[in-house]
Amino acid sequence: MRRFALMLALALSAAAFLVGSAGSAHSRSSFQVFVEETTSAARNGLTLVSALEGTYNVVGKSASGDGTYEVWAGSTEVDHGTFTLTRLITFQFYGCGEVTGEDGTPIELPPDWCGGRALFAIHYTSSTGQQGTAQYEVNCQIHDPGGQAPPGTSEGVKANARGVNFNKHVTGDNLLVKLP
Repeated sequence: MRRFALMLALALSAAAFLVGSAGSAHSRSSFQVFVEETTSAARNGLTLVSALEGTYNVVGKSASGDGTYEVWAGSTEVDHGTFTLTRLITFQFYGCGEVTGEDGTPIELPPDWCGGRALFAIHYTSSTGQQGTAQYEVNCQIHDPGGQAPPGTSEGVKANARGVNFNKHVTGDNLLVKLP
């Protein structure tokens, strides 16, 4: 996870100085996925803090990687554990190479940095030994130059496990890197 944070910090600090066009990718590519520690909330007041590093292939719908999670009720941790990506369910590609700054201006990024919405099937194991399956969605807002991520989407993670839908992004950054 430190590698992701360093990559993102370097890119954003150097974004104003980058030159060249954004590279193209398509939804038939393979990607690395990085989720820096991110927080998602559920209607019942629980929050999910999670992090992930992995890879996925769009055509083969395959995925591998490992993550960690914590479930919180206010300031009390109620569960924590690990999870593994088992497969890619669906992927919506936004493009590569650019994000929109808070002031609405484009910020150019490396051409293999891409955005999209990836929905994964996962297998989790809690600290108590409970195991199960769930869905884990990663949304990255990078897009093609001149474009934008779909309206109504936001950077973050959503998860649905044990009947709890963590569907509100609170904090966190994600990155999809197109593999050669």
